[in-house]
Amino acid sequence: MTMSTATLIEKLQELGLTKREAEVYLTIWTKNGATVKELLDSLDVHQPQLYNIIQSLIRKGFVKASAGRPRIYTATDIVSLIDVYKMKLDLLKETLKEELMKIRSRTEEEGPYISVVRSLEGVMSSVIETINSAEIEIRAEVPYNVFKEIKPYLLSALQRGVNLYLLVYPGKESFEEFQRFKNQVKIRTSELGNFLLVISDLSVAVYSKRRFFSPNKLPLSNSEIYGYEIQEKDLLLRLLNIHNNLWRKAKEIISWDYEPEAYPKTFLEFSIVLDEIEALFKLGYIPIVTVEGRNVKEGSPVKIVGRARSVNRSGIISNFVLETNDGEVTVGGFDAEVEDIEAQRVIIERIEKQ
Repeated sequence: MTMSTATLIEKLQELGLTKREAEVYLTIWTKNGATVKELLDSLDVHQPQLYNIIQSLIRKGFVKASAGRPRIYTATDIVSLIDVYKMKLDLLKETLKEELMKIRSRTEEEGPYISVVRSLEGVMSSVIETINSAEIEIRAEVPYNVFKEIKPYLLSALQRGVNLYLLVYPGKESFEEFQRFKNQVKIRTSELGNFLLVISDLSVAVYSKRRFFSPNKLPLSNSEIYGYEIQEKDLLLRLLNIHNNLWRKAKEIISWDYEPEAYPKTFLEFSIVLDEIEALFKLGYIPIVTVEGRNVKEGSPVKIVGRARSVNRSGIISNFVLETNDGEVTVGGFDAEVEDIEAQRVIIERIEKQ
């Protein structure tokens, strides 16, 4: 399906052209080169204004001028031009990343916050930044059309050794590119999701409404789309509770095998490690586990090693029992109150047959 002229002009404006510049560029491209006289005959524009527009297009690299008289103006191939822009942006990204990190002062830990992110570009930029920041674990629930856009960044995270727990709705492909990272990936699909949610290392999340990305509703203007960047752990985990309800019902597409070669494996999100331990129990394995966290009563940091013996899911309480050399302790997740240990990181070091 061919784009209308108006749509093409809008797309050219996204590359930094004014509407008038986009009209002149498109006219030159259509004519495969044109003189000022030919452009004046085709466009509703005064000659002085046209000269200014052409000079601006030449400075931006969109138009070239011949050496002879009369000058013939030709349009630069847009694909080549975008490739050049991409190279410049990649260089700019690396330079700014390095320089901004130098001047950032982190003399004290930042407090939790929630910020509003405006526009589709803003939401997608925050999603990509969140994925790129992950070091251990990504949890994500995303519409299929968003998944297509962020797939390269997810694959890059896997190459860094990050574990990925991904729910895509609806599931429309085989996810073959993820198969080679099978030991780091769990992918599930559902016909419908709750929202767009991407969480990195259980510390930062991006949330946006499902409505903004639905192919079944009238499209929204870019200015109507918004989302939230969340670094408030309690709220982040409330959203995860909603996600986990769907995660357990969703169709599994890719998962690692529950066998000794798959471990050790690190978990930050507690519900995922509970699922893992339960799955291992069903297959007749005993997980040997390291728990890093804090003593619930004393608030002091702890690191203990033992054998996972049972999982308890009762109402809003979820925990597992760890058998250590000093006896049994109960291990809960974030904000644990009735357990002995609040886990902040759980490592299944290895598994043994019962």
